[in-house]
Amino acid sequence: MQLDTTQAVERLQEAVRSTMRVLGPQLSEPVLGLTGPQFYILHQLDLKGKCTVGELADSMAVKPSAITAMIDRLDKHEFVLRDRDDTDRRVVHIRLTEFGRDTLKQVKKHRQGILQHYLSHLTYEELESMIHVFEKLARVAPPPKKE
Repeated sequence: MQLDTTQAVERLQEAVRSTMRVLGPQLSEPVLGLTGPQFYILHQLDLKGKCTVGELADSMAVKPSAITAMIDRLDKHEFVLRDRDDTDRRVVHIRLTEFGRDTLKQVKKHRQGILQHYLSHLTYEELESMIHVFEKLARVAPPPKKE
């Protein structure tokens, strides 16, 4: 029997809404002083080593001014450092401090525990299928537009 696309969209939206009603607050709750967006910035810095404010803004699809305010708070709490570029003093690179890296590891472990709790209710096959579907959607989804 063929699934009606309209019904499928409605079911998917309701399932995502219900899941995020529970998971969203747990994953976005500040842990060790980090909000969700701050966690994302530290995660990006951990992946890339260092970034400019513009690069971070692009990765989050927000304006650089929004990132600057978050970087100010992260810098104040010694999670990140700002370094001027050696060749162009106007360019500022943001990088993790050791404290920021250690905190990020702890927050990742906390978030992983939350997700493992919920994903443990799936069979191996269900989990593989879910991952496959999300990877496929990620490949076909266009990147976010800049404002």
